[in-house]
Amino acid sequence: MQLSINDLIWFGRNFDHNGIRYFDFSASGFEFNFSGTKAECTIVSDSHLLGDCEKGVLGVYVKQLDSNEAAAFTKVVLEKKENNIILFESEKAQKVNIKVLRLCEAIYGYSGFVSAKIEGELLPAEKAASSSAGKTKSPLKLEFIGDSITCGYGIEGVFGKDIFTTKQERPDLAYAYLTAQALKAEYQLVSRSGIGLISCYTDPLTVTLPNMAEPLMSQIWPYTDRYLSAKLGIEPEIWDESRFSPDIVIIHLGTNDTSWVRGLEDRRLSFVNLYEQMIEAVHRRSPKARILGCLGAMGQELCASVEEAFVRFSKTFPNVQTKVVKFPVQDEDGDGVATDWHPNTITHKKIAEILTREIENWK
Repeated sequence: MQLSINDLIWFGRNFDHNGIRYFDFSASGFEFNFSGTKAECTIVSDSHLLGDCEKGVLGVYVKQLDSNEAAAFTKVVLEKKENNIILFESEKAQKVNIKVLRLCEAIYGYSGFVSAKIEGELLPAEKAASSSAGKTKSPLKLEFIGDSITCGYGIEGVFGKDIFTTKQERPDLAYAYLTAQALKAEYQLVSRSGIGLISCYTDPLTVTLPNMAEPLMSQIWPYTDRYLSAKLGIEPEIWDESRFSPDIVIIHLGTNDTSWVRGLEDRRLSFVNLYEQMIEAVHRRSPKARILGCLGAMGQELCASVEEAFVRFSKTFPNVQTKVVKFPVQDEDGDGVATDWHPNTITHKKIAEILTREIENWK
């Protein structure tokens, strides 16, 4: 039985081009339920043109619908232009939920859904295992705007030992996804490693100018997928907010800006100005949403500046509910750290618990 795009339950930003549905942001993807013996799909990518460290990576989760056991997980590296992936196979028919998540971020090998087919029967979407799926939608929608921490950069690596590859990225183990799962919320991630508001990550030892070679978040967030549009040679489309109207927008930015601000007041003030503009842009696009800023796991140098930006915004828009959450700095000695001094699973769980509690208590 051939499955159409509309037979699948989609989450995260995606767009259609020439009969292919592209899903490139972290933790975006699709899922479905079926009863049968085999399920497979075809995904196109440009990974065959890229090095081993930059290939697209997906996660496949198979959960028995009649069991409370955790889903079985398989990591799939997109090696070819056209990748035929067996999602599930069994000699005996089983009722399962199959979820496919994008594990690497949008700047790496892309993922485009071409087709899927099953040997069996498609089951109703209402019984989908994911909190993001089915016709009985969650009442809470969360949008996360962030950097490498939101992407789950390097989670499966070890600081001082491993060099980053896309195989180490696990947004499903990072604070944003964990928070959404804890709150049984639908989610959407717009994130990219190294990104900032005033500058992308800048090497403080060798660079004397801000890193603006790559787009800043203000140039990425308004579009469905600017990175992929550039790869495909098409005009980027403006994201249609009606496709996903968040109740809360969580902004996790500032870690990379710190590398350029470097304690200099004029740069810090520029960061505050751009952060305030970002909050206002979020509000104007999603006027009913509450807005939360968080920062601190990789350094707290700009936490006070984030608070200042929110105070300034609230003076202009006093009726908008806002909140700032300051995360503790990761405990390198006690908890360890992941690749390139990024948070590991222990730290992500800790800050997810903090963020979940703050949202639950936000009346």
